[in-house]
Amino acid sequence: MRDSLMPLIKSVQKFRTHFNSLKDVFLFIRIFFLITTLPVLIKVLTIPQLMQTLTPQVKRSNNKVCKQDIEKRIVQYTDYILSRNFWVYKSTCLKRSLTLYHFFRRLGTDVQICFGVRRKKDLPDLTGNQDIEGHAWLLNNGEFFRETNTETAQAYKMTYCFPEIN
Repeated sequence: MRDSLMPLIKSVQKFRTHFNSLKDVFLFIRIFFLITTLPVLIKVLTIPQLMQTLTPQVKRSNNKVCKQDIEKRIVQYTDYILSRNFWVYKSTCLKRSLTLYHFFRRLGTDVQICFGVRRKKDLPDLTGNQDIEGHAWLLNNGEFFRETNTETAQAYKMTYCFPEIN
């Protein structure tokens, strides 16, 4: 009987190594739930409605060390879920940025989410126009924030930022 439970026990032990507390487990579940619902929200809401829905009342945290640790876990859990590359859990900059935006704002981190476009260099069409592609990223105090590749993000022309940059 014990031998048949060993794979389950090992899986639970491995799972537990990623969480320091029950709060971490609940954070992971909340991130998982938001990522699961994002495709529906993106399809049925306008951008202003989506941003209003994802912008929580800001909580302020006075403990910078604790806040940075939580931010690190938010990024870690979000990237882990999106790296599964299955069903709605495929990594896109839009899902990642919207998820991080929501949870950082809940934490009290003053971030803006920005959307930009650029021309695809290698795919001009026969009319001389070029297709465009989009990217989403976060800013904090005008600087890229938790962006995996800032050089790529700098290649995009910002078209919309929420909340607006003053």
